[in-house]
Parts: sequence; C-alpha cells; structure tokens
Amino acid sequence: MKLFQEKKNNLDEMQEQKLLKLESRGFWLLWWGLLAAMAVQLLVYGVEAYRLLLGEWAVFMLSSVYVTAACIKQGLWDRKLKPNFKTNLLMSLLAGVVSGGFMGIYSYRSFGAAEAAFWTVALVGGCTFVLCLLALSLSAAAYKKRRQKLDEGEGSEE
Repeated sequence: MKLFQEKKNNLDEMQEQKLLKLESRGFWLLWWGLLAAMAVQLLVYGVEAYRLLLGEWAVFMLSSVYVTAACIKQGLWDRKLKPNFKTNLLMSLLAGVVSGGFMGIYSYRSFGAAEAAFWTVALVGGCTFVLCLLALSLSAAAYKKRRQKLDEGEGSEE
C-alpha cells in the first residue's frame, strides 16, 4: 500500500531535531504520567486496583523494555549517567527507597499496622534494590559489550 511506503521528509535538519526533542519529551511525560497514575490508583482504590491496572502495567512494561533494548542495541546509555557499579548502586538504592516507602504507605493505609508497614518497607525496598541492581548491572554489561562491538565495527571500516 502506498500509505505505508516511505515518503519524502518535509522537515529540514533543524525541524527534524526539534521534532525528535518533542517526541522524546512526550514519551517521558507519558511514561512518568502513567507511573504516577498507577501509583495514585493503587493508593486510592487499594487491593481492587491490581485488577484495574493490568492494562496500564502491560503498556508501561512493554514501553520500558522496548526503550531499554533499543538503546542497548544502538549502543546508547544516558546523557549524564555512566554505566558503572557506583551509579547502578545509587539508582538501585533510590528505587528501593521509593518503592519501599510507597508500599509502606499503602500497607499502613490498608491495614493500619505500623509493624506490617515497616516489614513491607523492608521487604519491598530490599527486593526492589536487589532486583534493580541486578537488572542495571546486566544491562550495563550488555551495553558495554554492544558498545565495544559497535566501536570495533566502526574502527575496522576506516
């Protein structure tokens, strides 16, 4: 079909860069907005929210996995953060504290028991920290391997 065939790009280089920046900002706005909406729904609706969030969670995870895999494939990591153990440790700690704190508040609101909330914070925060550190470390290793392969390929063409 002609509709899906490659068409002439009507944008000059400056317009193309601006469009890419707008698309990037739009993606991150949607990503963070979806995360916030799911968190608010979980706090407001409690246990019933898990059923309601299934579709949003699937879209959120698919977009996250896609962007991560596509960036690694292209040999891209981040504009400011380096793919090293120190950064991975700090980001994992942040993820553990945020998710543990959020689930502690959820637990306290749902059950009204401070002890249950404390153990929820410890368990969820600890598990998130470990899983995030593992995922970031594996992703960083895959990125470094891919980056090295791309650099070697570019170097051999010259």
